[in-house]
Amino acid sequence: MALYKFKVANSAGKVQELLIEGDNQTDATRRLKARGVVPIKFLGMGDDAGAAAGGGFGFRRKFDPTAFTDRLVPLLEADIQLEKALSIVEDTAESDHERELVSGLRRGLHEGKRLSVLIKNRGRDFPRMYSSIIEAGEEAGALPRVMAQLRDFMKMSREMRDFLISASIYPMVVVFVCMGVIIFLLSVVVPKFASVLAGSGAAPTGSLGILLMLSDLMQGYWWLSLVGLAGILFLLREIMLKDGPIKKKWDEIVLKLPLLGRMVLLAEIGRQVRTMAILMRSGVHLLDTVAISARVLQNHTIRESIDGLASGLRRGERLSHALSRSAYVPVFVVRMLSVGEETGNTDEMLSRVADRYEEELRISIKRALSWFEPLVIIFLGGIVGAVVLALFMGVLDMQQSI
Repeated sequence: MALYKFKVANSAGKVQELLIEGDNQTDATRRLKARGVVPIKFLGMGDDAGAAAGGGFGFRRKFDPTAFTDRLVPLLEADIQLEKALSIVEDTAESDHERELVSGLRRGLHEGKRLSVLIKNRGRDFPRMYSSIIEAGEEAGALPRVMAQLRDFMKMSREMRDFLISASIYPMVVVFVCMGVIIFLLSVVVPKFASVLAGSGAAPTGSLGILLMLSDLMQGYWWLSLVGLAGILFLLREIMLKDGPIKKKWDEIVLKLPLLGRMVLLAEIGRQVRTMAILMRSGVHLLDTVAISARVLQNHTIRESIDGLASGLRRGERLSHALSRSAYVPVFVVRMLSVGEETGNTDEMLSRVADRYEEELRISIKRALSWFEPLVIIFLGGIVGAVVLALFMGVLDMQQSI
């Protein structure tokens, strides 16, 4: 069932916003009336509740699944009942959106639904793999242990994301400053110089003529840059959010790029083996482990290369041998997994592989950004220098024409 949001009034006349599950909007309205409240206004689907509150610009109220899991796990490990644990988390919620979300989870539990199903219905608030791992923990009867492993994995992922953001701040500042200087030169300095040149009667030639043409284009057709930016954003949205032909083609191309392809491979394989280690350590069946770990892969090309993994395992193949058929699973992963299968420490070996790949990814990102910064400075500095040189040559032409 989906999640719906209404503005309702209770018997005392108090107006509030309420989330409720239902097969459709009519069913959700019927459930509200059964609770003794009067629906006043339908505010949209539950996934879009944050956007509705944000004033129509697509901003949703922030919910941190890592912090939510971090608060829930200690309660479950203390053998507190899930519904009671969620009640405590709801009382300590840091935002109205989080409080409503946790309240919806509790109501769903009261209606007999499983936590994994409830989380899957709120997919925009949780990572893609979250509900699958919770489902595996429920089936294995080890929900607290699985969620503890999931919490640690999410914390490591957040640290990696924070590292990438912090390491990218300075290069991005350099890019924006240099681009601002170029735009200022072309839109302010060059037009003033062009008016002086026109007054002297000298005709622009060579690089100065090209520079003046670019300046005229920027002043007369600046809106084309906005159209181009919108097109880039749309393309990024198609690549990042939608599983369409554009994303599939991009996933295939990106793996062939020299540096970016290596980093994508490290991130994808590291995420997959980390997920497998979490599930194996929690006692989840191997076939379920393989199926769930495949869902965390975001690159279609890598995911398709291991599509036949489950069928190979059903035929009695070892996991290491089945993975070796994929052209994108490194030999190191296969060898380490093979050793783990022989010694009975498969989950431990997978954890070590994930640790190594995450560290190698961190080093690769840092190295790429360390190269990116001077290259951007040299490239944009060269453009600024070319503009200044063209202006200087124009001054010399003016002096010769006098």
